[in-house]
Amino acid sequence: MTPEFEARVKKAVDDGYLPGVTMLVKDKSGKIDYNFSYGPTSLKPDAPPITTNTMLTMASLTKLITACCILKMVEGNILDINEDITKYVETLAKQPVLQGFDDEGQPILVKRETPFTLRHLLTHTAGTGYILKEEPLAKWAKATGRPLPVPLRHSPLSGGMSVDSRWGYPILFEPGTGWVYGSAMDWAGRLIEKLTGTFFDDYMHEHVLEPVGVPRGAITFHPGRFDQPTYDIMAEFGQRSTPEGTLEPAYTEYDNDNEAFGGEGLFGGMGPYMKVLYSLLMDDGKILKPKTAKLLFTPLMTPVEKAALNEDMKHPEWAVGWIPPSDTGVEYDWGAGGLLSVGGEGLKHRKKGFLMWGGAWNAAWFIDREAGVCAVFGTQIIPPGDAFTRQIVKEFEEAIYSRL
Repeated sequence: MTPEFEARVKKAVDDGYLPGVTMLVKDKSGKIDYNFSYGPTSLKPDAPPITTNTMLTMASLTKLITACCILKMVEGNILDINEDITKYVETLAKQPVLQGFDDEGQPILVKRETPFTLRHLLTHTAGTGYILKEEPLAKWAKATGRPLPVPLRHSPLSGGMSVDSRWGYPILFEPGTGWVYGSAMDWAGRLIEKLTGTFFDDYMHEHVLEPVGVPRGAITFHPGRFDQPTYDIMAEFGQRSTPEGTLEPAYTEYDNDNEAFGGEGLFGGMGPYMKVLYSLLMDDGKILKPKTAKLLFTPLMTPVEKAALNEDMKHPEWAVGWIPPSDTGVEYDWGAGGLLSVGGEGLKHRKKGFLMWGGAWNAAWFIDREAGVCAVFGTQIIPPGDAFTRQIVKEFEEAIYSRL
């Protein structure tokens, strides 16, 4: 990485604008094998330094690993990507469509008519939004007295300890008629235990993590359930109260009594996470056969769904990582693994099929198979979509491509 960028990150940490940061980059040629960690695991005094093995709350970085688990089931003919999976997600199947509100502010709910398919869940076209992102759902929650599920360590205070209790609320449209980011991958994760009879954490380790050399517990839904609890190497949050402000320590809670949330529930180090990214970059067959892995990088949306995605991405400030607005010469689609850059003149260094996403606490990753490079940026900052961190992630990506 460029010395200028490293100096920029160190200064941001030293000045209190970033907590500990860990970054990794690898390319296909072997020329780049970069890891950099700087800063503490906590803003509390005498906190140990962050490393590539420090456990982070991964939030939506979980989704890529869940997608790999689901595609492993597709590969084994347990599921088909276009299969009707409604019967496997009973609580979701019961949810009506929220059409709006009457003059008294009460929700107008109608019965869903379209089945849910696995593709709908993988591409966020099932209608399952996040309450904190979607104003109609927040209004529904207020009208019905439903607590808002804050994505913070999945405690009972933050909306529920099971997928059913946390995400069992109305959908925003008929499946396949729009796009909305939300709990779809949590519901997808339910399919793993339902159809394999194996705990999600065990299935993930056997089929995704162990094949690429990730030791047990280095990425897990339940970090306190192992012989050597990982709390002592768990990074804590820094919180930015104003857009231009420095960070202060934030409330941090660990809870191991939750179900495995396939959309947001993992804890893990960015070094182990890089092993997954690199395997998918190299297409080495350790996690998925090449034919199956291709689905991660293949646009899977219908024209109607894609139009809805790109309309949403005109204002991507809610998301984590560097996502240029879709009306600035960038075209997006969604594969089984995340957001795809599929065209346009806005970002010429990103090749077609550039796959990326991030997690609520401002970690982000990408895989660019055509350019032959993958990277992950890890930190722990509240709130999601932090503007200062987004600029750092942008500069990180630009520094990477300057070396290719």
